Amino acid sequence: MVIPIMGTTAEKPALYSAREALAGALFTPVQQRVLGLLFGQPERRYQSAELIRLAGAGTGAVHRLMTRLAATGLVSVESVGNQKFYQANPESPVFNELCGMIQKTVGLAGPLQTALAPLANRITAAFVYGSIAKGVDHAASDIDLMVIADELDYAALYAALTDAEAALSRPINPSVMSAADWRLKLAEKDGFVARIATQPKVFVIGSEHALS
Repeated sequence: MVIPIMGTTAEKPALYSAREALAGALFTPVQQRVLGLLFGQPERRYQSAELIRLAGAGTGAVHRLMTRLAATGLVSVESVGNQKFYQANPESPVFNELCGMIQKTVGLAGPLQTALAPLANRITAAFVYGSIAKGVDHAASDIDLMVIADELDYAALYAALTDAEAALSRPINPSVMSAADWRLKLAEKDGFVARIATQPKVFVIGSEHALS
């Protein structure tokens, strides 16, 4: 299925570089990967060996980071036998802010941006909506992804998202709509589009301006 659309992608390079610059200015590469796991999926707990494997970093570097995060109260630690499990601490005073920042940079948007990069010149906007964007998701929640795209078929989109699903450990539920269809349905107050339009979004490509 090929879905036509009208749109522009002129602002994408600036968006990518701004997010990468923000993450790079605040966190080291190891911190980005570990925080992306913990605060990108705050409802999930990770065994220490799992964190090391998923972060693709050295054992010592991850252990030192986890010790610091636990000492500051950003992460809670639970010992089960001889294993330690780590999870983002919702009682931390900066929990909500850090979750939001991580999801917009390396935790959620980052893997999705990387996955969609080969298709970016055909995408006007892409954003996560639903329970994850609202911050009310649970471990089994899908990632609801809306893609406003030009001549993009589902086969190419699904193939591109395979690695992101593995990195995020969640199924991704993509929807594709043309800009013309989006605006028409919005004007007609279509229930699905009208509901999404007023709900929180985490933009992966583009911005609200691209939807108007």
